[in-house]
Amino acid sequence: AMGAIVAPSPPAGKRFDGMTITIINRSQILGRPLASLLSNDGATVYSIDKDSILLYNNRRVKRLLNSFSSSSSSPKDMEFCVREAQVIITAVPSSTFQLPATWIQSGSTVINVASQPNIDEEELRSVVPEVFYVPQIGRVTVSLLEHNLVTLHRRHHDCKNDFNEKDLTY
Repeated sequence: AMGAIVAPSPPAGKRFDGMTITIINRSQILGRPLASLLSNDGATVYSIDKDSILLYNNRRVKRLLNSFSSSSSSPKDMEFCVREAQVIITAVPSSTFQLPATWIQSGSTVINVASQPNIDEEELRSVVPEVFYVPQIGRVTVSLLEHNLVTLHRRHHDCKNDFNEKDLTY
């Protein structure tokens, strides 16, 4: 009876099929691994950094833009990538970076993981109807991510006695 109520989730590798996600800031810590993870699960991912745009698609990476200079022959720029995305993840650690709300399509999800706001929330809510906005990832989320990372490491290396979980601080 429960199977009729709860739809089964798509299999791994297909959970984000048909979805376009743009990540702004391709750091080694968050942006690059997140782009690979989402792409490996079926998403088309635009990964934007200060000097280039990479497209992660079908477990492959393609450089779309080598720089943001006006001499570039690529038709794809940051505005194009944001306008195409149903999910936008901003992670720019700068108070001067502001993503224009007018680039975001209605019904999108915008997640800011930077310590500073990368978009003006008031403008976003007034310009984009039906947007789901996560203004900041909190300390509890970061702690749980760190805990999961340690757990993953332990399971991968089967090193159950390397440290005591009670020594971890949250």
